Amino acid sequence: MTEGRVRWGIANGAVLAALLLSACGGTVEPLATTITTTVATTSTTVAAPTTTTTTVQSTTTSTATTSTTVAVTIAILGDEPFTTQTESALQVLASQAADGYAQVLAYIVTIESVVAGSGMDVFTQTYLVGDETAFAPGFGGDDQIVWLAGTIVHDSCHSRLYTDGEEYIGRNAELACMIDQLAALESIDNDFFEEYVQGLIDGVDDPENAYWNDPDRHW
Repeated sequence: MTEGRVRWGIANGAVLAALLLSACGGTVEPLATTITTTVATTSTTVAAPTTTTTTVQSTTTSTATTSTTVAVTIAILGDEPFTTQTESALQVLASQAADGYAQVLAYIVTIESVVAGSGMDVFTQTYLVGDETAFAPGFGGDDQIVWLAGTIVHDSCHSRLYTDGEEYIGRNAELACMIDQLAALESIDNDFFEEYVQGLIDGVDDPENAYWNDPDRHW
């Protein structure tokens, strides 16, 4: 495995036992075409090749993909449901978890929808979000948004660790990022997810909880 992308996913508690340990992931081979060179500050429209936007949460559409810039710093790449979900998660962080949101703004440039394989591309500061991470199956809409918000903070931590020259994958990195995630969830005040992530923190040395070593991650 190469140290190119730190993966992250969702958990569904008692609702979906198969997802119980999918709070984050390990590393995979980096994709050669993960992100373009323009997504961080530009959005593409049908009428023109590229336009620069400074409007918070402005949205333009080309074919079926929406590119949205949030707070002028984060580009969101995905279809309309994903864009809306991600905007909502960022708004929750901005209004209820200021410290986590500040870290997200500092260490994530792009949030991009993928079918599966959630993870942080630390080289481009791109958070790749799988469908099960964005829309946690088995949970209501508000909880899905809170879960996604927590994952964004978690993966911004991996990006921060890499940027600071610290260990950004493996047990110690996962523990640090789960602690950041928990702090955000406590600020948002979601008891279920708080207890779940706290359980992973408490059991970080239990091999059954080492989701970052799971070769069959599907989130």
